[in-house]
Amino acid sequence: MGADFDWHSAWESARSRLPYHAFPVERSRLVQHWDRVSTYYDSETMGLIDQRLWDILRQDGVVPSKGRVLDIGCGTGALTERFASLGGGVVGLDISPGMLSVARERCSPCNNVELTCQDWASFSGGRDFDLVFSSFCPAVDGLDSILRMEALSRGGCCLVSLGGHSGDTMAFDLWEELGHAGMSMKGFDPLFPYFVLKDMGRCPVLKSFDVCEESLISRENMVEHLVSYFSLFQDVSPQMLLAIEEGVSRRVRDDHLTLREERTVSVLHWSPFGPSDRTIPV
Repeated sequence: MGADFDWHSAWESARSRLPYHAFPVERSRLVQHWDRVSTYYDSETMGLIDQRLWDILRQDGVVPSKGRVLDIGCGTGALTERFASLGGGVVGLDISPGMLSVARERCSPCNNVELTCQDWASFSGGRDFDLVFSSFCPAVDGLDSILRMEALSRGGCCLVSLGGHSGDTMAFDLWEELGHAGMSMKGFDPLFPYFVLKDMGRCPVLKSFDVCEESLISRENMVEHLVSYFSLFQDVSPQMLLAIEEGVSRRVRDDHLTLREERTVSVLHWSPFGPSDRTIPV
């Protein structure tokens, strides 16, 4: 792609194909979904991902020693607790009371953690964070979020996301069968914010690592998992349920199927105070 390629417009186009934007999600659906997920979010795989993330953050000097951190979409608080262990104050922000309940228990020995049940779009504050951080938070997905992160940071910013083609493809095959072709997770591809930041005169650093998870799951549990996923965006009609059940049935063997998820985890960090303070039109 040439030097004149419009990364901002390309990002907006990719974002429009995210299910989160194609179907504007009601707050109540988000809360119900993440409350459910909170009961099983802390898996062995997530633990390994968090450890590798933490190693990169420490090696690259992203984590401020005794600094103040904002953790957007803190979830169950696995990284919130690690930030707090360095002695600085941490504000953990999440929309899900269920997630925050787990985080509150995990961080209970820490006296420097403030957990807030609030969505990212309505959060406000001054530029008093040494690090503004977000890991796998669907709400942090566009230039507006990048600019808001910078506005809250007096030090650095860090965005952790999955590569645009990560994950299992079954849900997106079903989107197409349900008449919504073109759905994609490409809008979360870290190359978009990386090049947009470069166009803004910043000096972003992008690192990544691969994680592969393979599990054997029953037909019933796979249907339940997909119904939960689709119900995040809309009511699951009898016709949708039938399509889900048929889609799963085509892939099972002996009433089970192997779910293989290949994920590219990307760590993008930068300072708002680049060599220039140019911004691109929004």
